[in-house]
Amino acid sequence: MKVNTARKIDYFVGIPICFFFSIIENIKKHFFSKPIIKALPKKIVFLELSEIGSAIFSFPLIKKVKEKYPNAEIYFWIFKENSEVLSLFDFIPKNNIIFMRSRKILTLFIDVLKNIRKIREEKIDTIIDLELFSRFSSILSYLSGAKVRVGFYRYKLEGLYRGNLHTHRIMYNPYFHISKNFIFAIDALEAYLGEAPLVKRPQEKNNHFLPKINISNQEKENFWDKLKTVNSLLNRSSKIIIINFGFDNKITIREWPVEYYLELTRRILEKQGMFIAFAGTGLVNTTSLLPKHERYINLVEKITIKELICLFNISKVLISHDSGIIHMASLTDIHIIALFGPETPLLYGPLTKNKRVFYKSFTCSPCLSAYNHRNSICRNNKCMQAITVDEVYNEVIKIIE
Repeated sequence: MKVNTARKIDYFVGIPICFFFSIIENIKKHFFSKPIIKALPKKIVFLELSEIGSAIFSFPLIKKVKEKYPNAEIYFWIFKENSEVLSLFDFIPKNNIIFMRSRKILTLFIDVLKNIRKIREEKIDTIIDLELFSRFSSILSYLSGAKVRVGFYRYKLEGLYRGNLHTHRIMYNPYFHISKNFIFAIDALEAYLGEAPLVKRPQEKNNHFLPKINISNQEKENFWDKLKTVNSLLNRSSKIIIINFGFDNKITIREWPVEYYLELTRRILEKQGMFIAFAGTGLVNTTSLLPKHERYINLVEKITIKELICLFNISKVLISHDSGIIHMASLTDIHIIALFGPETPLLYGPLTKNKRVFYKSFTCSPCLSAYNHRNSICRNNKCMQAITVDEVYNEVIKIIE
């Protein structure tokens, strides 16, 4: 389903449904429901559908939940195309990953019904909605039947109506990294519900970092064998630079210009022993723009997420504009060069020490935010064009040498 179609459905269909369910919820609350008291959650489902990066950013929250409630059973609700990233770790059992297909409206509707039935049969008592001001996720939270429903709430903000369907309404803070915003969810479970906004406490001083994925030597060897079938010139001493210049056309203004990537590629390949591996998803045919070169490795949509992690482990640097691949790379120790413009790295920067973020701080940037559902009027991303090939190339050489 196209992003603009999803936005329109969320607005024109989501708002009236949220309003209708809010009336029902208010009637139940005043006449039938008992007040929610603090209780130990036994079954918790995390709801984060549409972004691989945001799903990865939820890992520190899940870790904290498991530490605080070690006996609670953990579930995750996500779109199918993003679900593979959850299989990289064992903290969520495979049978507890609930996914739905989002490509077509009919299959999405069918999967929603199946998912709600499964969640109700599992008797989930707590749902943590990590989507920012999405009416769709608010409705799903309500229909889940969970007694405790945690989610972001607009309070005095205008235009972000998603109903009153969450029992624990946390405030979104645009000055904290999104991973810290997610941590508010666990704090809300122990907060006094008569206080607003939730939650009120000093922020944690420490930065959150992601768990690292360990790749066995055998997995590395198997992946080297696969790479050699793609390019026979590769050997263990080869210096591999990963470039992701393709995208899935969801938010195209986040892209660095293709001609910049091509010039960067040409300059890197002037160095002997350097190989360029093209990875990522979307725009598969973009690599046809590249001139022929013996040290190209075209892996666009040819490897699994697990193999992508292997690629990170044997490569020197990843270069990419803001997209899910930089956050998957943060699960390893590879050096990351991340290019930001319409989105701010303050909120969505990679959670790793091995990073170099380029961000030009234009007066109009960031123009994508939770407040406009990442929908910008911009059609000429000068903030990305201002990041020069020279400075990115120099950073690559600095890391390599």
